[in-house]
Amino acid sequence: MHYLSAGYHLILPTLRKEYMDKTIVPESVLSVSECICTHYPDISILWGNSEVKKDRYMEQLGLSLNTFLLLEQWIEEQRKTGDVLFPQVFSNLNAAQTFVDRFLNHLADIRIISIGLPEQYKVDFLEDVAAFSSKNPEPYGVEKMLSQHLSPDMDGAKKIGYEVLGVDSGSFHSYLCNGLERDFSHHFNLSLNSRGLIHTFEEADRYSDYCNELGEVTEAVLWLPWAIFEYERSN
Repeated sequence: MHYLSAGYHLILPTLRKEYMDKTIVPESVLSVSECICTHYPDISILWGNSEVKKDRYMEQLGLSLNTFLLLEQWIEEQRKTGDVLFPQVFSNLNAAQTFVDRFLNHLADIRIISIGLPEQYKVDFLEDVAAFSSKNPEPYGVEKMLSQHLSPDMDGAKKIGYEVLGVDSGSFHSYLCNGLERDFSHHFNLSLNSRGLIHTFEEADRYSDYCNELGEVTEAVLWLPWAIFEYERSN
C-alpha cells in the first residue's frame, strides 16, 4: 500500500488515561492526538509572549537558559527554510532527528514517528481541507505535507500500527478521545497492540467508516485510517 506523508512528529507516549477502557487499552499509549500525548516542541509556547510559560517549559524539558534560547533560534531558522511547519510538524526526517539530537536527547522516551495517509484517501482529505480550512490564510503543516504527495521516509522506518484520526486546525483528534474503543470492541471485537494502536489497515478502515457514520456524536472531522511509522533515534 502506498502512503502519503503527513510529516514527522516527536511524541511522548503516555500512561493510559482514566477515561479509557483498561480492558481494551494497554497501560502505555502512543497517540497522534495532542489531547492524549505530548508533542514536541510546543510551538504555542515558543511563539507566545508569556515568559512564565517559557520558564516552565524550559524547566519541564530540563534545559539550561542558553540551550533553550538556541532551541528557539533553531526552530525559527527551520521555520524559514520550511523544515518546521505549524504546529509541531517536521517536513523531513533529518530535521526531526536533528532536533532530538540537539535538544531532547536526554529524554529517553520520546518517539520519532511519521503519519501516512493511504493514497486512496488523498482526494477525500484534500476536499475536506478545502471545505473547512478556507478561513485560514496559510495551510497547516499536515495539509502542506499531504498536498505535496510525498511518501514517508522508509529508511529505518517500522510500521507500528494504525490510528483512526481526524484533522482539525492542523492537529489530530483520535477515536480514543471520544471513548470509541468501547464501540469498536462491542461491534467489531477490537484489540490493540502494545502501543495502543490498531493492528491492520482493514480494521482501521472499518472503524473510520463507523466513526463517520456517527455524525455529530463525535468531533466534526473526517475520520480516516492513518498508518503510524516509528524511527530509531540516531544515537
